[in-house]
Amino acid sequence: MIRTTPIVRVIVGAALCTSAAPLLAQSAPSVDVEHQPDGRTQDAAMVEMVDGMTTTEAVSIMPMADLPPEIVVTGVRLRRRTNETASGNVLSGVQLETRLSATIGETLAHLPGASSTSFGPSAARPVLRGFTGERARVVIDGIGTLDASTTSPDHAVALNPLVADRIELLRGPVSILYAAGSLGGVVNSVSGRIPRRRPPDGVAGVARAGFDSAAIDGSIGARIDVASGPHMVLHADGQYLIGDDVTTGGFIVAPGPRADAAASADPAIRRLAGLQGRLPNSGFETWEAAAGASLVYDNGHIGLSFANYESVYGLPTRFSFDPATPVPDTRIDLDQQRLDFRLEFDTGGVIDTVRARFGWADYVHHEVNVGGPITANFLNTAYEARLEAVVGGTSQLKATLGAQLYQRDFTVTGPAPLLPPTRTTQLSLFTLGEIDLAPLRLEAAVRYEHVAIRSSVDPILFNPAIDRSFDPVSIAAGANYSLSRDWKVALNAFYQQRAPVVEELFTQGIDPGTQGQLIGNPALGLERSWGVEAILRGGGPGWSASATGYYTRYPNIIFARENGASRDGLPVFLFLESGAAYYGYEIQGNIEVGQAGDWKIAADALIDYAHATLTGGAPVPRIPPLRLLAGADVGGDRLTSRAEIEWITPQSRVSAFETPTRGFVTVNLQFGWKPLGAKGLQLRLIANNLFGSEGRRHASLLKDFAPLPGRDIRLNAKMSF
Repeated sequence: MIRTTPIVRVIVGAALCTSAAPLLAQSAPSVDVEHQPDGRTQDAAMVEMVDGMTTTEAVSIMPMADLPPEIVVTGVRLRRRTNETASGNVLSGVQLETRLSATIGETLAHLPGASSTSFGPSAARPVLRGFTGERARVVIDGIGTLDASTTSPDHAVALNPLVADRIELLRGPVSILYAAGSLGGVVNSVSGRIPRRRPPDGVAGVARAGFDSAAIDGSIGARIDVASGPHMVLHADGQYLIGDDVTTGGFIVAPGPRADAAASADPAIRRLAGLQGRLPNSGFETWEAAAGASLVYDNGHIGLSFANYESVYGLPTRFSFDPATPVPDTRIDLDQQRLDFRLEFDTGGVIDTVRARFGWADYVHHEVNVGGPITANFLNTAYEARLEAVVGGTSQLKATLGAQLYQRDFTVTGPAPLLPPTRTTQLSLFTLGEIDLAPLRLEAAVRYEHVAIRSSVDPILFNPAIDRSFDPVSIAAGANYSLSRDWKVALNAFYQQRAPVVEELFTQGIDPGTQGQLIGNPALGLERSWGVEAILRGGGPGWSASATGYYTRYPNIIFARENGASRDGLPVFLFLESGAAYYGYEIQGNIEVGQAGDWKIAADALIDYAHATLTGGAPVPRIPPLRLLAGADVGGDRLTSRAEIEWITPQSRVSAFETPTRGFVTVNLQFGWKPLGAKGLQLRLIANNLFGSEGRRHASLLKDFAPLPGRDIRLNAKMSF
């Protein structure tokens, strides 16, 4: 059984016990939908009310968690998604609750254009339009997660989706506020750990418990916000998750490697061909606790929080079919302490709003051979600071001016460290402007960065000290035009530059995530890209639809690719530069089919596709295939239900040394119930992959040895007050 340190249990226990009624860090109850005299729902009326407001103004009306999903929070203000010049999505309220997973990658995997790296049940980053890592940046309230998750796909993101009030996927000009080169999008987790508003009744919170049959796991957590005095608001949350090896559907090993195992002369390896059921070495245990405090005023707030995150999880077994070179099971023991500060005030006058954010984190994880020694220690100490000023002389003209400072000290120690000690310093200046000339709306953004990277002398790798500096510049512009009351069209274009990161420059060693020898390239230059995105959106009473097409061209994309050689029985991956072209589309829609009393019937559908080719015609590795998803919702105020079917098509368009992936179909069911006489209580029964299909995500480096969970029955209970 995986166990964490006693000190974390004490911290979490204190956080839970100090709550008058424990609650999990989870979105607050959604606004009840009631029809307005003009036929709009209450959510639709709220969308009209907050459109164009600053964050502080809108939060004074309702909590961040209660904002309808049609509202997007950006660095400028709150806006309707239909007014955006680029595509994007929001998970909040019930929609977030039904999609919640232990990882941010699987939580977002049902969004248009999204998949997951799926490195077992504990480590999964988002894959957005075929991009991951630095090209699909994950931030918490606008600043980074300050961990080592981009170093390798087996490293978990130090962000638990269960503590998010909202999760937003931002693209287009607004994404340049947060990162350069994140062409897949920027994922922003909006956290409530630094309270933005005073609880209406002085105390607010949620308690949550859950059970999951696939991993026989349980979760429990609590969150509370308490007003203390006229302005002070205190916050505490804690949660605990534990799970055994996850049960899969079908065979553990994919068809190609399974045939190799069956042909082996070794009886032990032949037995792997028939392995089914539980995924070896995939159990996990996670503790998290946080406390925060804010001074909340009518025009803003200032506050800070401290969080401790610990997780111990196994990396699913990557079987070796050579008896002479067995691959040991690996476990990761992760610990991060994080301090956050946020200030936001609406000042009036020429400067409408001032925002400041600061985050500092001390992160460490140990990679341990199960039953053996520690093989590597990853230490990452980092801070990030942002300062923004929103300037607007009129309601039609707004501009955000800002600066960002980031520093990271990253060290890997052990018998064969993956890369030498490095320090990265990044100073960024950015601006985003918007003009509302109804029915036309324009946006433009510019970001400049100065990035300095220094690697120290490493006596084990015999690497000399190397200094590299880069000055990337990124620009983006977009327009949104109202064709009619129901239809809008948007177009945006960009040119972006991204500095290579230390992992791409200096890696020289064995990486458990890729199970290969990675060879970095210190001579890499700026990664450059340009592209366009076009969107058609429609919506009216009871229906909405959108169609998005995009094209991206890289004169020189940086990526790791196998070269066919091997060292110590492991494949060699080289970081290379090559031209590449990405294109794809995302089409989605929903419609209210009918209504009987307070019961409604609605249907929705989604199709997305991404295609990526390197110069010379070779496919880019690990691009997710075509996906179709259709669902139907039936329910009222007390009882809700949803049925959906998802078809992931086969992916046979693969690069050299990459295996194809079979298609699969999953059927999912959900039932929600709010019992009478139990105010604030919600029960939810979820059946994912009801028929136990064998499924593998093509974007996963471990897909041939770690399929997705099989039949998974989840029971969740949430109590809000």
